[in-house]
Amino acid sequence: MTTDSGPKSLSEITKDIGLNMSDVAILSGLDESTVCRLWDKTGWLDHISGRSLQSLMSSVPGIAEYSMSHSILKRRNLLVAELEAKGLAVDLEVLENSTVAQQYLLNALEAALHIVRKDATQKASSYLARFWGVEQDRALEVLYSTEHGLLKDPYKLVESSIELAPQLNRKTYSFHSILTLNILAHQVSKATGALMVELAPQVPGRQTAFMMRGVVMGLLISSNDLDLAERYRRELDMTPVYMALEEWSLPTYTRDGRISSDFGLPSSLLLRNTATEVLREIASHNDAYFYYLVSTYLPLALQRDPLFGFRITDLITALEQRGADCTDRKIRGTCNKLVKQLKERPGVAIPLPV
Repeated sequence: MTTDSGPKSLSEITKDIGLNMSDVAILSGLDESTVCRLWDKTGWLDHISGRSLQSLMSSVPGIAEYSMSHSILKRRNLLVAELEAKGLAVDLEVLENSTVAQQYLLNALEAALHIVRKDATQKASSYLARFWGVEQDRALEVLYSTEHGLLKDPYKLVESSIELAPQLNRKTYSFHSILTLNILAHQVSKATGALMVELAPQVPGRQTAFMMRGVVMGLLISSNDLDLAERYRRELDMTPVYMALEEWSLPTYTRDGRISSDFGLPSSLLLRNTATEVLREIASHNDAYFYYLVSTYLPLALQRDPLFGFRITDLITALEQRGADCTDRKIRGTCNKLVKQLKERPGVAIPLPV
């Protein structure tokens, strides 16, 4: 969390702890001439070397905290001003109080700037492709949210995202463009609850498959459409490339697997982070998404890692608790079938009733 107290000189930062220029020089091991040159400058961070800054941070209380907060605040103010010039007002209260790390939120605001500024496709996709990950996705979710989001009105961002999509679609193959198209499709469908026709994929193969997954996940989360979850499951059964990308997505999203342009995973993979994320999703997401997990993703994941990141017992407990709350017969039946299969596995410790 940052506060807009303005830039401070070294003398202002050290005054409250009773250190003068000579004290700082002695404690940090820097030449007094170096400290003197920076002492009364509010912009001293722009003129100090990395090694000198490390010496100050490790020896003078308050320097490290100021360096971080000032750097974040400086970037934040610049992004807020640039976005406002493009017609996007940032909600500073949301920015200050979000549980997402400030750096991720600022990266998301910069992504918005790339999109609405209509930067070159390659530049925009190169930046946005770096948002494949749990925390990065959380930051984008806050960015695109229509309720209590980073932007007071994200309509222009959504509109610009849709305009960017056809440019990404025209690329015959680009790993970054495929990731970016998936990310944009996912966020737009999650924010609007609908698939915009401009996002319809034009290039067959992995790009179509991966984008379809992004759209489906967004719509499942926003619309709780059980029929969509069932159609997606059937599509994966019939289309190997869809199945391969489904298996690749969550482990790389959680960093259990390495992000690679061939969309491949190692034959042996421990889904430790994936298990943590799935357990969170079981507890927090709607029934349609839960059905997707028990009917589609979990059977696939358990083939890759039968230990499920050493969380099988936790998984059984979570499924039983969530399944008991489901009123839909299809969801409850699919969940119970998976639980039965897990309990019948050799070596599985069955959780005792409380």
